[in-house]
Amino acid sequence: MSACDSDAQHHATQQPISDKNYNIIINESHNDLYNESNSQQLLINDPSLKFIPKNQADWAAIKSTGILRIIIPYSDQFNHFLPRKPVSYNNELETITRFAKNNSLEPIFVSIKKQANMLALLEQGYGDIVVANLTLSTHKKQQINYTLPIDHSKQQLVVAQSNNEIFNIKQLEGLKIGVPTNTLFWNTLTSIKKSSQQSFDIIKLNEFLLPDDLFKQVLSGELDAVVVDSNSMALFKEYRHDIKAVLDISNTRSIAWAVRENNPNLLKQLNDYIKTEKLTKHQTDTRIGDFDEIKKHHQLRLITRNNAATYFLWKNQLMGFEYDLIKQFAKKKKLSLQVLVAQDFEQMTKWLKEGYGDIISSGLTNTPEREQLPVSFSNPYVFVDEVVVQRKNEPAIKLLNDLDKRTFYIRKSSAYWTTLKILQKKLNHLDIHFFISFVPETMETEEIIQHVVDGLYDLTLSDTHITNIEKSWHSNLQTSLALTSQLGHRWMVRDSNQQLVAELNKFIDEEYKQLYYNVTYNKYFNNSRNLFNRDNLVENNSIISTYDTLIKSLSKEYNFDWRLIAAQVNKESSFNTKAKSWTGAIGLLQVMPKTAVQVGISNLEKPENGLRAGIKYMAWISRQLSSELPQDVHTWFTLAAYNAGIGHLRDARWLAVQEGLNPDRWFGHVEKAFLLLSKPEYHKHSRYGYVRGIEPVMYIKKIQALFKLYNNKHPNEV
Repeated sequence: MSACDSDAQHHATQQPISDKNYNIIINESHNDLYNESNSQQLLINDPSLKFIPKNQADWAAIKSTGILRIIIPYSDQFNHFLPRKPVSYNNELETITRFAKNNSLEPIFVSIKKQANMLALLEQGYGDIVVANLTLSTHKKQQINYTLPIDHSKQQLVVAQSNNEIFNIKQLEGLKIGVPTNTLFWNTLTSIKKSSQQSFDIIKLNEFLLPDDLFKQVLSGELDAVVVDSNSMALFKEYRHDIKAVLDISNTRSIAWAVRENNPNLLKQLNDYIKTEKLTKHQTDTRIGDFDEIKKHHQLRLITRNNAATYFLWKNQLMGFEYDLIKQFAKKKKLSLQVLVAQDFEQMTKWLKEGYGDIISSGLTNTPEREQLPVSFSNPYVFVDEVVVQRKNEPAIKLLNDLDKRTFYIRKSSAYWTTLKILQKKLNHLDIHFFISFVPETMETEEIIQHVVDGLYDLTLSDTHITNIEKSWHSNLQTSLALTSQLGHRWMVRDSNQQLVAELNKFIDEEYKQLYYNVTYNKYFNNSRNLFNRDNLVENNSIISTYDTLIKSLSKEYNFDWRLIAAQVNKESSFNTKAKSWTGAIGLLQVMPKTAVQVGISNLEKPENGLRAGIKYMAWISRQLSSELPQDVHTWFTLAAYNAGIGHLRDARWLAVQEGLNPDRWFGHVEKAFLLLSKPEYHKHSRYGYVRGIEPVMYIKKIQALFKLYNNKHPNEV
């Protein structure tokens, strides 16, 4: 089982690297992303989307193509997750991505369903390197060379956190231990059972099961334990607190990469890089040096929160206003960016003080209380008003007198507390009394606003840029009286890091209200997230859109109901080929550019291309879901994954199990779990972190309504 892919932890490198938006080849060969039996070519990330034949090129030829083809196990395509803790670790996919980027190569990941075929395909020239947690002592029959060890690992027995038994390798009697067939785990357990003559059951599992699916079987009681590599387990523990490793069942083994025997120069380049990696891998997790030390390590460490305004994962892409600005700063300074997600303000400042991070970026203003901390603030990079947030179906608060006997719900650590405390003291002298009620520190402002909309809270205070986002989701939300105006959000660093403050201020002076800044600000705070053209709900029974013929043809090719796809196109783009979403998605089905590369289609504004890219991606998502699901549920799950990402769907289905809901039903079950994933107490324990759950929920409701309309217009036309 390969180590998982983290999206934000980077170690020191010679050059900056981009976020790991891996390009994984997608085609139509059943559940494989790469057709092992028939395909003779690989799609490359090239503007012209040319194809290159299989080859056995060594280093010089690889450099000339600008591409490094990396063979990985099928399950690794799903191993993205949102890191949260300041833990320094190495990850195979992360490391090979750094190697590629440092050598100006585009990493193309070729996902292979049968791991046993990976080395044979490497020999045949379908890739340049295999990255798959390979053990040096295995697979010696092939004409393969191995790099220096990139990591070390042990095989570990993993059980539920609630299991309090004491485990011993000589006392496994009666256990049901699940392992995928054709793996070293299977060989290890078989050897233990034979040598110790113990009577425990080795349960054969499908080799294509994802790690989280294995853990589900342990937590449900179907299995007592599973086996996982220790380096993978370190990553799973980043977000899972319901499992634990209790026993090492193998000795430490060296993990290496495989290249062809006739590629000595590639092997040398990899080994030289691995030597450098080894020198930096175990660097101290904490450091408090100023900008000169940051440059020495080639790494900037950002501390933030996981919410809609700062940092989140959406459609497998890391996003957020705060994140994007700091990423741009790091890029300009030729630094890699590591992101650490804190639960609250106290944890953010604690990590900063202890040296786990260099900068806090989380929409902070400079309050008198914060000035008492051993920190320095940058110049403002955005200005906001603090406005009263209330329900739209009640009279707007226009005067301070209107606050009498009202209650604000806020976090005590927020800047809103300072604003309200000062105002409360002032109004008490005027016999105007309002109340302040504190909510848990882990609640994000958007969750507090949701409680106001739902009538659970009376009022809250919020920055205008946050309310701009929330208004696009809540029709029963209004902002009224501004209690402060033009407050500056600032970045926070240690007081001893004046060089860093100076660099940040220089960046702000250069970028504020310039092109990148304006595009980024509008992307998050001014653009609509809820595109839906009601003008297309026409009474014309002859057509739905001018693209009906094309939609029918492509839908039939990929086995979809064309009326469903037409409804989806309406929701995604309102049949506008030039539509562009706030996330950067393009075309009739609003496909992300990275996804277009994966499915091998360019020029998404061309109607056929935009439709084919979206439908082809839909077909791929559909194949990842169980064929045993009811057909309607299968469709809703496919749409939810298309909208939010298949990772968030997996999180929601697992959360549904934990909440006593049915993970195989959408309405009233998985849709409820999606809504819960907007809440910190739920998303902090999920693999993919925060998701605006209301978006896939409303996405499906609107497509369902449109489908019903189109079905009435065009009955019996599948």
